[in-house]
Parts: sequence; C-alpha cells; structure tokens
Amino acid sequence: MSQRPLFPPTRIVPLGGGAKLIFCSGVTARGSEAVGKPVQEQARECLARLERALAGEGAGLEHLLKITTWLSDMRHYDGFNEVRRAAFEGLATPPASTCVGGAQFTTTDVCIEIEAIAVLPGPA
Repeated sequence: MSQRPLFPPTRIVPLGGGAKLIFCSGVTARGSEAVGKPVQEQARECLARLERALAGEGAGLEHLLKITTWLSDMRHYDGFNEVRRAAFEGLATPPASTCVGGAQFTTTDVCIEIEAIAVLPGPA
C-alpha cells in the first residue's frame, strides 16, 4: 500500500463550475543534476518540476496566477530573471511574481526555491 506524502506537491481547492485552485509546494533543484550549478540551471529545473506538478492536475504554466521565489543571495536575481522572462515570454498574462533574497536553505548547493498558485478553469 502506498503511503500518502505528509506534505503533498500540490493542494487542490475546488471552485464553482468545475474550476480548481492549485497550490504548488516550493520546489528546488535538489536531487537533480542542476544542484550546485548556476542559478539559471537550477531555476530551469524548478520551473520544469512546477510544470510537471501542474500537469498532474491538468494545468500548465499558462494557468499560473502567482509565483514566489526565494534566492539565497540577490546576486542571483539577474540569472533567475533571465530564466523567468524566457519561461513566461509567450503568455498573454504572465503570473504575478515576488522574489525574496537572503533565504537560508537546508543545503548550500541550492540557491533558489519557487512555489506557485494556479487556477484551472472549469469546462466551458
């Protein structure tokens, strides 16, 4: 029997008309080849993990309402911003975004964490 995770990667709040609000737990590059690499590679991995979590709920990056990003040091901001701009460039409405510097992660080879909130509209 599979055990349910204590802190799931997503939490769903049903809304009227079949729509749902999706809260995605913060993701890092931990456990991937991007760990210890420049922030751009870690940011791409974080966004790929968010995209997979959203896909599991039938959503995609285009459904994001807001992302919150923590950086270990604001010197990583330009590299993160480069990746963020590329990821959301083609969207009619990119998500609202907050970035906080000075985060202390449980390991020194991780420099970024991203969490997200998305909404998946109900059937038309």
